[in-house]
Amino acid sequence: MASADLSQLTAIIPASNRKKSIQRLVRSMRKSYPTLRILVADDSGEPLACKGADCFRLPTGVGRSAACNAMLARLRTPYFLMLDDRCEMTKETSIETLLELVRDDKLDVAAGDLIGSRRRFWFFVSRQPQPGHGTFELAGDQLTLHGGHRTVGEGYSWCDIVHNFYVARTDKVRNMGGWDPELVNDEREEFFVRGHRHGLRVGISPEVTALLWNEREPATSTEPAPNLKSLATAKMGLTRMTDLDGQVFKAPRRVMAA
Repeated sequence: MASADLSQLTAIIPASNRKKSIQRLVRSMRKSYPTLRILVADDSGEPLACKGADCFRLPTGVGRSAACNAMLARLRTPYFLMLDDRCEMTKETSIETLLELVRDDKLDVAAGDLIGSRRRFWFFVSRQPQPGHGTFELAGDQLTLHGGHRTVGEGYSWCDIVHNFYVARTDKVRNMGGWDPELVNDEREEFFVRGHRHGLRVGISPEVTALLWNEREPATSTEPAPNLKSLATAKMGLTRMTDLDGQVFKAPRRVMAA
């Protein structure tokens, strides 16, 4: 396998109230990829200084979608690496493998797999696969997500949706409009359904893995969180969506009527 040119790649990390997690992730990236440019967009409202990354602040609480769009606007490379701020890279995290799948025009989005990790009793760490990829089943105006993949390609498996650990083509994501800022932190299903309608080719390379630390979601407001997945269902032009966890969401009547 030829060595991938990482000068064509920028890592983007939407962050919120996870300073230690971001520092852990960036440190792990620098061990294997000392020259890779890393962008971090943080909406916590607190100063975030992270050695080894370009960090910038966003208005407090704007959410992951707005953070991703802000970084997308700053990209000057043809490809980007999306990372959850709870990730940590290991020796099994071969970004080159994902980049080459996209660069060689086999996929527009090439994802790796995540290993869920939880620290117990200070030293003991439990780890188990954290599947987040799946396929779409569309019947009229109802969408059902199924875990797994479709067919197997050369070095990857075709699917329709993946978790936030992937390399993607910058121009393809820009052409589909990026992420919907109204969906704040529940953007994934709508993003990939819209990508599917734009012909986005999505796949997963399961031998490429990273850790995903099980951490609490940061508290950003004392107000009740809106049902963003129901809003996403309406934005997709659907009346009902069943997600990968089997939860059912119905589009709000007022949104559908609008």
